[in-house]
Amino acid sequence: MKERTTFQKLKERIKIAFEVRLCHFIDKLVIASTKYNSTKDSLLIIRLDAIGDYILFRNFLEELAKDKVYKNYKRVLCGNAIWKSLFEEWDKETVNNVIWIDRKKFYKSSIYRYQKQKEIRKQGFEITIESTYSRLLLFGDAIANVSGAEKRIGNEGNTDNLIQKEKKLADSFYTQLLETPNKPVFEFDRNKIFFEQFLNRKIDLKYPFLLDKIDVTEKKENQIALFIGASEVYKTWHFENFAKLILELYSVNNELEFILIGGKNEQILAQNINYFIENNFENQSEILNSITDFTGKTNLIQLSQKIAESNLLVTNETVASHLGAATQTKTICIANGRHIGRFSPYLNEYNLPISYIFPPKIEEELKQNDKELVYQKYCNSMGNDINEITVEQVFVKIEEIVK
Repeated sequence: MKERTTFQKLKERIKIAFEVRLCHFIDKLVIASTKYNSTKDSLLIIRLDAIGDYILFRNFLEELAKDKVYKNYKRVLCGNAIWKSLFEEWDKETVNNVIWIDRKKFYKSSIYRYQKQKEIRKQGFEITIESTYSRLLLFGDAIANVSGAEKRIGNEGNTDNLIQKEKKLADSFYTQLLETPNKPVFEFDRNKIFFEQFLNRKIDLKYPFLLDKIDVTEKKENQIALFIGASEVYKTWHFENFAKLILELYSVNNELEFILIGGKNEQILAQNINYFIENNFENQSEILNSITDFTGKTNLIQLSQKIAESNLLVTNETVASHLGAATQTKTICIANGRHIGRFSPYLNEYNLPISYIFPPKIEEELKQNDKELVYQKYCNSMGNDINEITVEQVFVKIEEIVK
């Protein structure tokens, strides 16, 4: 059994090595076979990370669009297709064109990668920028390289997603690397630092915002939204905890209405919450009538609207926490401490109604030590067990922010 496991690991490593080499070969083939003809006043903006990252980046597209220099450029965004619907609803007027990248296909399909890279190179961009801090060699870096732009400007970045050898190669793809602090800095502020350097001016943005894009004339006073899933199991508070929280809140105010939100992956969690309440408590029919399951039934625009119209959002650390902050919805984020200082918590200076609860050990260290030291300790770790956070802790926090 052990020999088979070792063989499987070796087989997987060989497969990955082959896929990586194939990606590099395709990129070199595109460069060799596609002539680069520079197009004056053209800018390629690369951003291929996740939806939450997009929320923390998107306001800077407008800064580019109104800049005295770049407003006259042809601005093309190379974006991650997973947030295409949000971009088209909120930000499509900030650029002249978009090249969407399906990241899985870009890595796995040789034909797809070749076509996309060729499409980018043929446009002959004068300038390419890649502002991502934790860059990826086979994605943003590779696109910057193939673009052939006369000026290729990247973020100096870190080695979260690159070993040192890969970073040395990736850095060589750029004509200039802009430095942002080599320590945990909230990602919105890091983006701001990058674009202030690129635009050579101060940017008057205090925090990420969406209120100008979402029409919410009135909050539903009794509606509490619960985003019950996350991208990883270790970032997911157990469904029984959410069920018990609903019961605690309902016992205090039986006029509350709970909406369970998330994607298709969260549907089983929603079913488990309802099943747990149904089989463990009296008067379950009344409680269940106060719960509406929207998991897997809303697109990203509708999900944003549900969060914006709610009086309170309780969520794992995922895209919902950023949507809560950007719509200035009272938000409690349950987080395990992974990437603390970068994606959580939002800074007090932002003055946004979002609070965080971390596992007890991290909470205690934050009380006793300089938060910068705690951030450095846990930022690149896997954090602590999220289920050490109790229902009582969350309930007390809700009482603090919702009088």
